[in-house]
Amino acid sequence: MTPIEDRLLGFVLGVLTGWVAHWLLQRLRGKRPSPQAPRRDDLADAFAPVAPAPARVDEPGSLSAVEVAAHVRVVDVTAARAAGFNIRHMDDLTVIEGIGPKIADLLHANGIGSFAELAVQPVEGLVAILDRGGANFRLANPETWPEQARLAAANHWKELKRMQREMIGGLPPAEPGA
Repeated sequence: MTPIEDRLLGFVLGVLTGWVAHWLLQRLRGKRPSPQAPRRDDLADAFAPVAPAPARVDEPGSLSAVEVAAHVRVVDVTAARAAGFNIRHMDDLTVIEGIGPKIADLLHANGIGSFAELAVQPVEGLVAILDRGGANFRLANPETWPEQARLAAANHWKELKRMQREMIGGLPPAEPGA
């Protein structure tokens, strides 16, 4: 065999081995992708018209999770990326300053899976969740997470980016003389 044929054979065997390993892992986990295409009814619900947003909101924190969900059903991933966020999917909690993949998993395990749900959580409740998560999670400070989540749920990505740029260590800058 020539060196080129050796490399080609190695490449093909590597691809096949990777594919078989992936298939076996998916089968062991029981998470095989469904061969069935989405039904037309499911697609109709996904593209239902969105209710108009309220004309004016006095305070960013004045909306409840239900109200935010009623007015903003879809997170604008394109606008989030345009503002400089590396958002992987709707309600990707890792765009919140101070939330990484492990904390996002902890929040999901405690029933907080969206920006709207995080926006209405009291800071004390978030601290309790972090405490239950263990010593590694106690270092995180969730003081600004609800406010950041409110901005993300309302698709105010530029304001969220501005807020995060001003933060120092995940916290708003200290007042002068404080």
